[in-house]
Amino acid sequence: MSLKLRKNGRIQKALSGEVFSFLSHATDAFARILPHTQVRKWEERDGEKEGAFWASSERRGISLSIRITKNGAIDRSLRGTLERVHIPKGVGNIPRTLDDSEHRICKTIIERISRSLKHVQDNITAVSLHTLKKSFDEQIVAEFVRARHGLALDPAAVFAALHELAEQTYENKSLSFGCLIEKGTSPSSNVAACPFPEQLLGLKKFRALSDGNCTGYRVTGNGQLLSFVDLDDFTRRDKPLSKKKFYPEWAKPMAAASRNGRCGICLTRNGDILVFDDGNLRFSYRFGRWQYWNHSHITDLMRNLTRVQRVRKALIGKVATAVYRVSLDASFRRNGALFVVLRNRKRLSQIVRYGDALGDNGRAESPFDDILKDARIQQLPRSVAVELASLDGALVTNNQGQLMAYSAVLSPKKTGGVSGTEGSRTKAAIGASHYGLAVKVSSDGDITVYHKGKKFLAI
Repeated sequence: MSLKLRKNGRIQKALSGEVFSFLSHATDAFARILPHTQVRKWEERDGEKEGAFWASSERRGISLSIRITKNGAIDRSLRGTLERVHIPKGVGNIPRTLDDSEHRICKTIIERISRSLKHVQDNITAVSLHTLKKSFDEQIVAEFVRARHGLALDPAAVFAALHELAEQTYENKSLSFGCLIEKGTSPSSNVAACPFPEQLLGLKKFRALSDGNCTGYRVTGNGQLLSFVDLDDFTRRDKPLSKKKFYPEWAKPMAAASRNGRCGICLTRNGDILVFDDGNLRFSYRFGRWQYWNHSHITDLMRNLTRVQRVRKALIGKVATAVYRVSLDASFRRNGALFVVLRNRKRLSQIVRYGDALGDNGRAESPFDDILKDARIQQLPRSVAVELASLDGALVTNNQGQLMAYSAVLSPKKTGGVSGTEGSRTKAAIGASHYGLAVKVSSDGDITVYHKGKKFLAI
């Protein structure tokens, strides 16, 4: 959403069209990098202290203040408040507490905007503006990762190297890559330069040696190569990865290795860049967009969207978490998928075509159905659940997780919210969301949550 201010506002009048366009792009970074949050309408005020400040002791909002100055002729501020997305009404209509990482990202965005505005006003050219826009979000992520892990090595250099690798092949195969960056600097005091990533990736064979899944390079915080490791073997003496961690299933070795102060970064064959921290997927770069993953808040939202009476909150939480984990797997495998969690199992016939639900007469799949008749999504292995979800059609469960249908054609009786321009999977998701939680995973990897006929959250 573009920045909108009063047409007669002093900020818009003082800045050239190109600079104001950059400011609009930069303020949109909050929504791009933190897609689970929202910023209240930006307002123009007299010059205020710049920064990101907790709006209250409950930490349910972050006050954002961006100071705009120009040659002493203007001293104004943009003011807004960032909050997490929450359900408009009902049991989940509670503003959620923001965490320190979200606060730090907001602070980093504002600091970057301030430095960039000074740069573009001192050296305004179309080329400099384009360069700043193109790299803006990546610099935010790089600065956050660098500060978080106390690195001398610039993560932006690693990201740039991985972008180059994403455009290359080795023996006609797209390249994948992985590295673990240890906190702190090298114990050696006579390291004159950082061999990683520049020197190491200067040789093609070393670019193709790591796959980022089973193997990876281990380097110090200032870029000195320590070892080349088998990720499973490297972590075999550590505690098992907690079930509370979130990551694509295939990336479990890298997620496990990213604990104990290490930062894990990998490039997939699809060209995605994933950043792991403390066993979780923290950032991803896909289709030109960086984003921060707040898994606990997303699962909290999904749990509250599926809550009904007479079903234990803890059980619904397990169902929502299982659906989210399988959605992550489908997303990073680039498999389209559609999940529906019904609020009332008796409404199944109102969204699923007869013959597509488990137990319907005359199903050709009935022998296979016998295996799944008592299955619950929270108990299925993730690899099995994602294969079922990857079939054409929808995977439908009740609010206790019991599998009601898979590869099902949806024909919801309620279709409010459908405009006619959406694809078939989106139309099915919108219609199904009148009966429960609907989560659509596109073939491009985007995850969209629908609620009562409307798009609620896109990540």
